[in-house]
Amino acid sequence: MSHRLDEWDRQIIAVLQRDGRAANVGVARQLGLAEATVRKRVDRLLASGVIRVVAVPDPECLGLATRMIIAIQTEQTQLEAIASRLAALPEVCSVSIITGAYDIIIDVALPSSGSLLSFIMDRVVTIPGVKRTDTYHVLKMVKRSCDWGIPDESAIGTGQPTRSFTPASQEVVPGAIVIPS
Repeated sequence: MSHRLDEWDRQIIAVLQRDGRAANVGVARQLGLAEATVRKRVDRLLASGVIRVVAVPDPECLGLATRMIIAIQTEQTQLEAIASRLAALPEVCSVSIITGAYDIIIDVALPSSGSLLSFIMDRVVTIPGVKRTDTYHVLKMVKRSCDWGIPDESAIGTGQPTRSFTPASQEVVPGAIVIPS
């Protein structure tokens, strides 16, 4: 279901993306709105699933500094089962079913490059229906999903940026942050 956001909704979300722990009164003060207006809008955004408040751990701070993207080719009849098995692995940050030469792509956080071989050989290729993998070492993450800003509808498809981008390390306050669902 698609939700239409007005400029106030967008601004409230932007403030909460910088500091998900911001009190409604603080958000209202920043935007020049009444606290009750912000509270009602935030409640509506949460209830409708447009936003959710979550704590986003930083794998690197937890000793998982090696990020890998692994593309996986599967037996088509086992695609969903394989995706579910991969999602259950604690090292896996995200699982996406995709189109193209591969069927699934996973984002993995590991303690070191040395742990990659055992992860692939002992945890991934042993899943029935996995045919092939291709691995990409992430050298630097420039933008995370929690940094995604809601695009201006008039700019969608134009290739033009809708807001300036500041990396999360400079913009987001540690703790719970708001992520568009």
